[in-house]
Amino acid sequence: MIETGETMGELPENSIVFCERTWKPAVAVLALLVVLTFAWGAFLLNNYDDDDVIGSGDDLSVGQFLLRNVAMPDIQRLYYSVPPAVVGVGTGSVNGGAVASGAIVGAAGYVVTALHSVANLAEISVQVASPTGIRRFPAQIVKTIPSHDLALLKMQTTEHFLHFRMADVQSVVPGQPVFAFGRNMAGSPVVRQGLVQSADVPLTVGGTQITHLVRSDAVYSWEQTGGPLVDAQGDLVGINIAATGPNGKVEGFTVPAQVIVAHLRDMVRLKTGSAPTAAPKTVAAGSTAWWSKARTVVGGPSNAPGLGLNVVQGVSAGPAGLPLLDTDHVGGLRIAGYPLADVFGLALLSLAAGLTGGMMTMGGGVLQVAGMMVFFGYGMYLIRPVAFLTNVVVYGAAALRNNKVGLIQWDKVVPLIPWGVGGVVVGYFIGNSIGDSVVGILLGLFAMTMAAKAVHEILHPDVADDPHPDVAGAPVIVNGDDLDELLALTEDKGEGKAKRFRLPPGPAHSAILGLPMGLISGILGISGGVIEVPLQRYVGRISLQNAIANSSVLVFWASVAGSLVAFLHGASTGLIHWEAPVTLALLMIPGAYVGGILGARLMRVLPVPVLKGIYAATMATIAVKMLLPS
Repeated sequence: MIETGETMGELPENSIVFCERTWKPAVAVLALLVVLTFAWGAFLLNNYDDDDVIGSGDDLSVGQFLLRNVAMPDIQRLYYSVPPAVVGVGTGSVNGGAVASGAIVGAAGYVVTALHSVANLAEISVQVASPTGIRRFPAQIVKTIPSHDLALLKMQTTEHFLHFRMADVQSVVPGQPVFAFGRNMAGSPVVRQGLVQSADVPLTVGGTQITHLVRSDAVYSWEQTGGPLVDAQGDLVGINIAATGPNGKVEGFTVPAQVIVAHLRDMVRLKTGSAPTAAPKTVAAGSTAWWSKARTVVGGPSNAPGLGLNVVQGVSAGPAGLPLLDTDHVGGLRIAGYPLADVFGLALLSLAAGLTGGMMTMGGGVLQVAGMMVFFGYGMYLIRPVAFLTNVVVYGAAALRNNKVGLIQWDKVVPLIPWGVGGVVVGYFIGNSIGDSVVGILLGLFAMTMAAKAVHEILHPDVADDPHPDVAGAPVIVNGDDLDELLALTEDKGEGKAKRFRLPPGPAHSAILGLPMGLISGILGISGGVIEVPLQRYVGRISLQNAIANSSVLVFWASVAGSLVAFLHGASTGLIHWEAPVTLALLMIPGAYVGGILGARLMRVLPVPVLKGIYAATMATIAVKMLLPS
């Protein structure tokens, strides 16, 4: 028994190995390795999920994605990877199904489809497959190519999408395996494997011959119209057109990749795949049973005629062509991505618009917008910023010149600027909401009205107060001699008539003088001077030379506002990229400016009836082209 006051001895040392302190570093390292193992596993799972979702990269093409899924057989990889870049194209209604298919060719949401499928749609909706189901995006036509039945759409979104690379179609030969994809009205993928039958084939549709087509038996249904024809690498061979031949069955034609690149590379940066190697054995042979099963799963029998709402009826195909080099669409000199022929065409159009505006002091903007729509196939979403930018430069220079010679009445112009700016902003959104087809009709009616007015003045010259037209928007006064000539020619002989339109100064007066010009400019994309100058003369009771000068200032500020809203709205909705409208404007501004100078000089030497006759013929031609179906 130990007594309370007895001192205890020292405790013995612990000699058990487990309890020594040297175990802690080893356990810490082991725990770290466990954490790293779980982290690596999570990374692998996340990486695998990214491949499943596909759209993880901002600029990932189908061909690139195929290389990422190396664990799957070739055929399965192709079927799995291609459909996310295949879209349905339909109306904007909530319950509207797809009337055609399309192929995403740009990460920013650019889609190529068949023009005849979307030409008469008031609103366009693009249906994109996603892991959560079909998503719908409103879309607008950016550019059309009627000669090859192509339309480039832009989805109104800033998201990025899996998209196609362009195949090297110069190596496409008869007998090569190809795969035609599409989407049916329910949004499900449709696919069929086939072979290239011939290349460089012409096709006559409704009296129009489409050339340089590829023909294959992979297209069997209307649902593949507008959809992609791809090779074994997942690259885009072309856009499909389903047509009925003499025997009543569907025949498949494809607008090849080199045609798409030639016409659309000015609007979207198209990737190009490398020349394909020999097709994998799993694709070229032994895959018939698998693809027959796939067709059963995704819809569509192997050899059904598949006639439907989007099959081109009663066509005739020319003789089967050979795989020749397409010199019309491959190679050639380009400036800023535009073929040399297009550069000259745009310069010529802007020169003609400048001449028209310079000779008649009106109508140049109508000719520019109509020409870009009809001859180059551009949509109004792109035309408006181009027209606004052109007007900023041309009318800015005119306003400086007019101010230098003292023609601008600033006390009367400044109150109108807010109304003109507000009008162009409101008009821009009105024009976007009513669509290009309605804008085209309005532009045709506007041109018809101007033509009728010019003809009336030719037949009844006594109704005109001035020896030169009284509706104006002349952007350029070249020098002092021209100014003196204009002053001499435009003495205000109509003052008595002008007095009948008296309106006291105030907000209502400013609104009537400034708002209509802005609205017309925003909706139609024209300068609006053709509206503003008569308002300045007969409501504001201002002489013609002052009305032209005041109009140049108002058009300049309205165009500045129009440019800002077009670029801000286009960028925020993902509708446009700044490169295309800026490039087009840079190509057209010199021609418009030089044309204005030459037109102003021609106005001094040509008789007034001749000028009005040229103008009437020009406006009548525009009206016919815009109002009558082609």
